[in-house]
Amino acid sequence: MPLTEASRAIYEGREFGDDHVLRCQPAGLPRIFGSPYSMEILDAGSHYVMIYLQDNTPRWVYMDGRDALPDQPLTSMGFSKGVWQDRTLIIQTTHLSPGWLDGSGYPMSGGDGTRIVERWSVAEDGLTIDRTMTIYDDLYSAPLVRTRGSQRGNANELLESPPCDPTVFFVEMLEEGRLDEILSVE
Repeated sequence: MPLTEASRAIYEGREFGDDHVLRCQPAGLPRIFGSPYSMEILDAGSHYVMIYLQDNTPRWVYMDGRDALPDQPLTSMGFSKGVWQDRTLIIQTTHLSPGWLDGSGYPMSGGDGTRIVERWSVAEDGLTIDRTMTIYDDLYSAPLVRTRGSQRGNANELLESPPCDPTVFFVEMLEEGRLDEILSVE
């Protein structure tokens, strides 16, 4: 990982409870990109609706050229805008909440410090997609590149992830004597 001093300090200082996914918060981008669960893509005219079956997470990719609103909030899935170039869908996502890049705890700054560009190349037969995600984040000295493949399946056979259960997170915090710290409200 091309860590900067800032990202190294965050990474080395992370603790078990810092992972928002353990508290059943959405994984969001870029983390859901590597999900082992299926997704369904629906064409809604001005945008695509992508439903990731990991925690039933929806994503909108606007295809009508619109830009994010001036007061667009930061969210786990951000604001995504797409354009087709031949058989490749190029998606640019901004307005992402700070979080972790993946389950290993590498930080993502979010906001103006993060931009993600995806390239989804559809095979000639339409049955597979090669996906490449490039993450531009101020916390890293170089862009981060992730690749995944996808294949078309039967929508009636899509597997959903099991429901999220935050019990493990709270039990571990209790056992470590940190539950009061996590639950305290100032």
